[in-house]
Amino acid sequence: MGNLPTYEALEKKARESKFLNEPHVKKLMELAQDKSLFEKSPEHLSKIRRDLLRSSLDFFARNYEFYEKLLETHDIDPKAADFEDLAKLAVPSDMLRGEGYARFLIPNRDGDGFTFRSSGTSGKEPVKIYRSPLELVMMTVANANLFEYVYGRGLEPGKGLALFLAAEELKNHLNFVAFVDLALQYKKIKLLYGMDLVQDTSGTPMWKRLVPNRERILQFIKSKDEPKLFFSAPAGVHLLSKQFSSLNFFKKMVYKLVAGAPPINLGRGGVIVTGGGAKGFEVPEYGVIVEEARKVFRAEDASTGEEVPVPFMDVLGMTETLTALLDKYGVMHKIPHPLQEVFLLDPKTYKPMNEFNKDGLIAIFDPLALSWLEVFIPGDVVRQIPSEKYYGREFIYVRRLTAEEGWDLQRACGGTLEELMYKGAPMR
Repeated sequence: MGNLPTYEALEKKARESKFLNEPHVKKLMELAQDKSLFEKSPEHLSKIRRDLLRSSLDFFARNYEFYEKLLETHDIDPKAADFEDLAKLAVPSDMLRGEGYARFLIPNRDGDGFTFRSSGTSGKEPVKIYRSPLELVMMTVANANLFEYVYGRGLEPGKGLALFLAAEELKNHLNFVAFVDLALQYKKIKLLYGMDLVQDTSGTPMWKRLVPNRERILQFIKSKDEPKLFFSAPAGVHLLSKQFSSLNFFKKMVYKLVAGAPPINLGRGGVIVTGGGAKGFEVPEYGVIVEEARKVFRAEDASTGEEVPVPFMDVLGMTETLTALLDKYGVMHKIPHPLQEVFLLDPKTYKPMNEFNKDGLIAIFDPLALSWLEVFIPGDVVRQIPSEKYYGREFIYVRRLTAEEGWDLQRACGGTLEELMYKGAPMR
């Protein structure tokens, strides 16, 4: 599959896109960079998304006969389409396994892109998605803007240090890792990878070849840079917290002398960012993970310097979506990017449902996708609640659909990272 290009290389390739003169694409490029979207009303944003839905359907119908016929079959006129039509077009993630994704790609898509894939830990063919350079650039900027909104402040270019408790090679497979890597390059913030992937030619799975890189972890812990951003699967936070909590007095003194920890000081604006949430694999509930970690990690308010409970953010990002859903623990539940249309389906009938405080099957339309019409059902059940923030709604993760409900238990990329972390070499 090759290695994920640098953000600088992607920007250069994006400027060569054959679609740059398309009015629809020009509009997307402007909106992906627009931070003022987070200040708009839910009604205003809904109108923008409806306009993008119509121009997106027109774009795909013009560029691929497959979509033209699909819209005709469902009696959808791109110029008059509305959100209710998305339920007719949404595809289950299982249809994107192996080479299944290829049928949805427009023939004249931009080349020199990159294909992400899930790990295939379920024993099935992995889910695969192709991304063009222009898509990846828009993804990076849009996700960085969303991150800053949920984080509560801008990331100052070149300031701070990040640690990702994963191996760098995973950015070539998992969308969440690529999100973080590209966004930090975009913000010119140094990123350390806290694990290594042991090379192997016998076909041993990745999750059995992950080992901690203690030198980089200690470099992060000892650093005086601020803010410090710690990215991990929930299992990684749990294991690291457990490791430091279980040290005897002598070992704690040694760590204190060598690394200045515990506690692990993330400094002004420090935050822990997890991928995928704790979805019932061999880790405690998310609230327990937060409580454990706050005994080991410390952080300070970015403005006042006063000590605060370490902030936690969680990413719900699937292999199949360009922009993720983010939350901030105790402040807001998961919220999408302003351009992403998130809608719920009845888990039994797959019909649209608009009720608040009722569990539904999440489905997502992301207009920033240009290589395929990105309307899909990842297989997660969420609860929709009212919100005073820009989207008008927030989403609480509930669970995966079960096999009994007609859905395979393949995990999304964040959950896959959790699985890789937990089955890898233990932290010592």
